[in-house]
Amino acid sequence: MNTDIQVDDGQDGVSTGFSWASACLSALLERHGIPSRHQATEIAHICAISVSQARRKLRGAVWLFDEVQTICHHFGESLDTVFGSSALQTSSTSSPASTGHSNTYPATLLIDDQKMPCDIQLGPLCTSARDTACQGLVAFHDQFEGWLVGGIQRLQKGGHTGAHYAVEQLQLRNPVDQTRARIAVLDDDIGSAGALTDWFNEVGYEAHAYTSTEALLARPLSEHDAFVVDLILGGGQTSQSIVERIRKEQPEAPIVLLTGQLKDGTASEATLATILRTQGVTFFEKPVRPAVLTAAIQSSLDRLAPHHA
Repeated sequence: MNTDIQVDDGQDGVSTGFSWASACLSALLERHGIPSRHQATEIAHICAISVSQARRKLRGAVWLFDEVQTICHHFGESLDTVFGSSALQTSSTSSPASTGHSNTYPATLLIDDQKMPCDIQLGPLCTSARDTACQGLVAFHDQFEGWLVGGIQRLQKGGHTGAHYAVEQLQLRNPVDQTRARIAVLDDDIGSAGALTDWFNEVGYEAHAYTSTEALLARPLSEHDAFVVDLILGGGQTSQSIVERIRKEQPEAPIVLLTGQLKDGTASEATLATILRTQGVTFFEKPVRPAVLTAAIQSSLDRLAPHHA
């Protein structure tokens, strides 16, 4: 099974004229001295397809992922170089995640030691590595990183040995327009952290779950635009110190505190009041409605937007 690869051009996933993928590949050929009038012939030779097929692809038709990878490898360039933000300055009016397809999920493509943001449509469950459906790209859902896409051997080598699904369609995102807010979820309850992370990813954010402050601090705090933090962490410790650290390094980032332990006295109202007064955070009691939590975060991000324009 092969996988269609597309990039949205602002027309709900329908290619009209040059798609971004076609334009990036055309730019690649031009960099290697192949003028536009000869590009269809060159692609036909590299990908073993007809010249007319190659010409349609250059005009915006769907590319197979293997074709894209073959062209990149033929010229010794990585996918990240070809489709990176500096490869082609272009703009679009929407992202694939906004096209309204309920079976399209945000994902990360793992290829050539690169991680590239994309959106995928899932196919059938793979019952074994020998399945015809598993010969191309497959997807695995990681509770912390969301949907990961790659060859099944690559995913299994990385420890992703659970259920794998065939990928019927993959859409790379234009990094020029990539503005998904990055949310860190810190909660020592892995189930709660994973559930919120899944929600954020499914509604268009890039979320990562952490079950300890050490795990969160293992990556630069600047990699996140917003933070959702449980007030009481492992061992009964409060999150006051990590909130202060976040606020010091990310003075404007939205921080939302959560807890369900005020009523039983495990969480101190005095500690909560101090954090609210001194750190400029928002507070919700558990169980929280994810949509309300998301609205609060997005509202804070929207207020920051003019300052970062």
